[in-house]
Amino acid sequence: MIEKSNKVLFKPLALTGTLWLFSLLINFEFPLKAVALLALILAGYWMSAIHRDIPESVFTPDLWRFKKSRNWIVIAFVFSLALSVYSRIEDGLPAIPSKIGVFVIVAVFIGFVEEVIFRGFVQGAAQRWSPTGAVILASVSHAGYKGLLFVFPSQLLNNSALELFGYTFLAGLILGYSRKATGSLWPAILAHCFFDFWLYMEQSSAPWWVW
Repeated sequence: MIEKSNKVLFKPLALTGTLWLFSLLINFEFPLKAVALLALILAGYWMSAIHRDIPESVFTPDLWRFKKSRNWIVIAFVFSLALSVYSRIEDGLPAIPSKIGVFVIVAVFIGFVEEVIFRGFVQGAAQRWSPTGAVILASVSHAGYKGLLFVFPSQLLNNSALELFGYTFLAGLILGYSRKATGSLWPAILAHCFFDFWLYMEQSSAPWWVW
């Protein structure tokens, strides 16, 4: 059983490692940028392997239904609104956006993709190892990805990478538990998408960290 669990855990850990390498190196010039892009390709391979060997990780009908998730959707909405308002104020922006920029569409899409990757592939693959451990692993995976992304160049980040890691990890625990409690990805997806929508609503162009 331990050997089988270790084999299951290898894939989400490998996916995490390739995503971390990508986020750490993507803001460098060639040839390190090429290494980052290679790591992203490898991340795609590991997602494909997870989908092949652990199909319940992301693409099952139950994960895409709203069943038993309505209360969690309300909780997710309130949580994401509070966190996005806090982030805007911390960044020197008004709590309520004054306009809608073009980039907000991309921002929402990024939030959607991140949830599919971390609460989907990573957490879904690790559930055979431990449902609770999967929540923690996905949170660490997402927080590490986000923190390493802003390490270089660190001077362009209002908060330290460590602070960003902490915020993302705590938010990830809530988002991950929402999947565990409801069996649905929708509460986490809607919370993340709304957070990015509210935070980046006024952006007319992509920030420096969008490649």
